[in-house]
Amino acid sequence: MATIQLRRFGKGGIHVDSGKERTAGRLIEPLAPPPREVWLPLVESFGAAASEIVKKGELVARGQKVAEAGPGGVPVHASISGRIKPTVKRPHPTLVNAPMLVIEAAAEAPAPLEFPADPEWRERQRDEMLARIREAGIVGLGGAAFPTFRKLALPEGTSVDTVVINGSECEPFLTADFRTMLAHPLEVVEGARLMARLTGAGRVLIGIEADKLEAREPLERAAAEFADGAPVEVVPCEVRYPQGAERQLVTSLTGRVVPARALPLAVGVLVQNVATAQAVYEAVRYRRPLLDRIITVTGPGIRDPKNVLAPLGTPLSQLVSFCGGMTDTTTRVVAGGPMMGRALPRLDLPLLKGMNGLSLLTGAGPFENGYDPCIQCGRCVEACPLGLEPDQV
Repeated sequence: MATIQLRRFGKGGIHVDSGKERTAGRLIEPLAPPPREVWLPLVESFGAAASEIVKKGELVARGQKVAEAGPGGVPVHASISGRIKPTVKRPHPTLVNAPMLVIEAAAEAPAPLEFPADPEWRERQRDEMLARIREAGIVGLGGAAFPTFRKLALPEGTSVDTVVINGSECEPFLTADFRTMLAHPLEVVEGARLMARLTGAGRVLIGIEADKLEAREPLERAAAEFADGAPVEVVPCEVRYPQGAERQLVTSLTGRVVPARALPLAVGVLVQNVATAQAVYEAVRYRRPLLDRIITVTGPGIRDPKNVLAPLGTPLSQLVSFCGGMTDTTTRVVAGGPMMGRALPRLDLPLLKGMNGLSLLTGAGPFENGYDPCIQCGRCVEACPLGLEPDQV
């Protein structure tokens, strides 16, 4: 068997205990039963808040647009069929409090909308494709939640030759992207090619870490099945944190270095997440809005960790219950992974588009018991991938 040449970024980085073994082998499970109520924020990404276009008491179907996009933002769609309740300010995972459109499941609600395939989706013009992506409410699903149509439109005067699809998922514990690549390789590849076409890029590079090589063959098979569009290469990378940070991933895959205070666009690269690629494909081919999220519920504080497909706006408490509940030793709940995630003070919060993980942790938090004086050992300097000197900071 030929030796696989693993790409890596420049200096720095660390090896961490991934903790992915608890969910890497778990198939994606639909949330059951579905939520009785969802809370849909009118603002959860860059851009102005959406404006609701439905009234209290109105019955809506899953997939129906319920709030129109504000300038630079994206619209909101009903993730379940049900009855509109009064819009209220509720706790928000990142904004403290935010106005949310509330939908309560109702037996008399209309059936979910259907989204048949457009037989001529490949021939659609660029503006039409971007409009479908915007209308589908798609934002960056790697965590940033920046409106995808705006990123794909490209600022005036910029160009890209490479689309990088981030499948490295270097954050410990999380396996939602890994399972997405295994379950939906064709959608990921075709979505990536669509983004290459929209930006004028001549190639697609899908970066995966070496602990996810199981996803390589399905992705390459999907790329070979329909060869139309930009060539797609699946590139294995070294398992080293933060391999999935876009600056480091761009260097690993292309050898280019993104300048300080600049975006990958500065070196002709556009970076998108695998889940975003899947959503773009479904938006352009089926006009299907973003209604659900694959999320890893994991960590030592959850009894039965899983990869879950849940409607947007689902209360996080229901996800925890679906996974067996938290243990008595749980001390912290983090939206995302343990390295870059955001600590949450409560579980009566909605599942957001950019939320790919929920980590339930045990034990004391960082520096909870204080910390010792710096002894100038230099380990932080060696680990910093940006070449900073943290001991001086």
